[in-house]
Amino acid sequence: MFTTQSLNGTGPNIPETKGEDPLTENNATQSVHNLWNGKFEANSDGLDAGVMLVEYLLTRYPPHPVRPVRNQSTTLQVTHRMTPIQLIDMDEKNQVITLKSWLAQQWVDEYLTWDPNDFNGINEIQLPIESLWQPDTVIYSSVSHDSLRHLDTEAIVQSNGSIMAIQFFIIQATCAIDATLFPFDEQRCNFRFASWSYHGNLMNYIPDPASNIKRFIPNGEWELLEMPVTDSSDLHECCTVPFPAITYTLHLKRRSTFYVVNIVFPSFLAYILISVGFYMPSDSGERMSLCVISILSQFVFLTVVADFMPPTAEFVPHLQRYFFTTIGMAVVSAFVTAWTLNMHFRSPVCEEVPKWKKILAFRILAPMACTKIRVRKYRRLKNDKTVKTNEDIPMNMYNGIKRSHLRLEGCEQHNTQEVDARMPACTEEGLLGTDLDTDPETQRRRLHDWREVARIFDRAYFVLYTLMQICLVIGFLTYIAKQGEGFHHEEEENMVV
Repeated sequence: MFTTQSLNGTGPNIPETKGEDPLTENNATQSVHNLWNGKFEANSDGLDAGVMLVEYLLTRYPPHPVRPVRNQSTTLQVTHRMTPIQLIDMDEKNQVITLKSWLAQQWVDEYLTWDPNDFNGINEIQLPIESLWQPDTVIYSSVSHDSLRHLDTEAIVQSNGSIMAIQFFIIQATCAIDATLFPFDEQRCNFRFASWSYHGNLMNYIPDPASNIKRFIPNGEWELLEMPVTDSSDLHECCTVPFPAITYTLHLKRRSTFYVVNIVFPSFLAYILISVGFYMPSDSGERMSLCVISILSQFVFLTVVADFMPPTAEFVPHLQRYFFTTIGMAVVSAFVTAWTLNMHFRSPVCEEVPKWKKILAFRILAPMACTKIRVRKYRRLKNDKTVKTNEDIPMNMYNGIKRSHLRLEGCEQHNTQEVDARMPACTEEGLLGTDLDTDPETQRRRLHDWREVARIFDRAYFVLYTLMQICLVIGFLTYIAKQGEGFHHEEEENMVV
C-alpha cells in the first residue's frame, strides 16, 4: 500500500510501501530529498520536479496495463475526434480512399492522478503512451496492411487523470463509389471507428464536437463539403452486448472541369463532324471518312471514361450511356450516308425515282429542311433531240449529238462543231443496254432526280441530326442535374433516419 509523507514540512509527498520504498531502486527517493533540502531552488525551472513526477506516476502504474478504472463496473468514456488534413488518393477503380488525418482520443485514467501542489504546480505532463493503457480503436473499413489498434505518440496527461493522445494517420479504407453521375458526382465515404475488444458496458465512445474540416488542404480533383459525425452501436455475432462506434462521413464533390475540358467537350466536337459531313456535297468523297473518324473517337472517349469506373454491374454512368447513344447515332448516320451516296452516284442506266421517295423528298422533307428544289425543264423538238438545262452535260453521254442541239438556259449559243469522232464511242444501244426505248435525255432527267432526292435527304437528316444532337446534350445535362438533386435529398433522409 502506498503512503505519503512531507519532507521538511513542505516538499512533495513521496510514495512509500511497508518495508521498502518503491523508488529506492533508482535512487528516486534520494533525489526528492536533495530537491527539497535546498538544491531545488538552484534549478527553479521545474525540470527536476517533472522528472520526479514521471517517476512517481509510472512507479504507481500497474505493470500490466488494464482498463484504468478502480471499479470494474464503471464504463470508461472515450472522446474521439478526427480532423481530415489531405486527400492523398481516391482510387475509383478499386474503391479505396487514402486520407491523411489527425486522430485524437481523450479518456480519464484513474491511476494517473496527482496533486499539482506537491510537484511545483505542474498540471500537465507528457508520458510515453506505450507505458499506459489506451483504447484499442480500429477502423472497420481499413484496408491497410499495417493497421494498428493503438497509437504511437506521447500522451498528454492532466493532474486529474485526463489523457489526450493525438497522432496523424494515413488512413486507407474502402469507399463505395457511385459514379452514376460521373463526372458531376458526389461521394460519401464513411470512416467507422470502434473498439475491437471492449463492448458497450466496458467502454463508450463519445464524438468530439471539435471535429472539423478547417485544416483540410484543397484538392485539385475533389472538394470536401462537410463531415457529419454520428454515433451508433453495433451488435456482433460474438457478443450479446453492442459495441459503440463513431462514424465520420466525408462528403466529397468531384471538380468536373478537368473531365469536361478533356473528355466531354472534345467528344462533342468530334460528334459535330457527322453534321458537317451531311452538309458537305456528295461529290467531295470525304463524308464516309468523317463518320468513321467520329465513331472511332467516341470509342476512344468511352475507353477513357471506363478507366475511371469501378468494375461493377450495380450502375452504368450516364456519361457512358451518352457515349453509347452518340455511337449509335453515328452508326445510323453512316448507314444514311451510304444510302444517300448510293442514290447520288447512280449509273447512267437507272430506273425512275419511286413515287413515294419523290413525295417524301419534295413535298415533306424539302419544306422541313428549308431547301429549294432544283427543277429542270426538259422538252423534245420535233426533228432533233434537244434538251434545255442550266449546266453542261457530260460528253460521254451524248456521243454523236451535235453541240448546237444543246442550248443552255441563260447562256450564249455554244460552238456548233460536232463532237470529236475520236472520243470513245457510246452508242445509244450500248448506253441504254437492253432498254432501247429509253433515250439519253430521259436518263439525264432520272440522274438529276436521284441526285436531287439524295441532296434533300442529306439536308433533312442534317437538320434532324443537329436537333437530336442539341436535345441529347441538353437532356443529358438536365437529367444529371435532376438526378443529383434527388441523390442529395435521399442521402439527407438516410442520415436523418
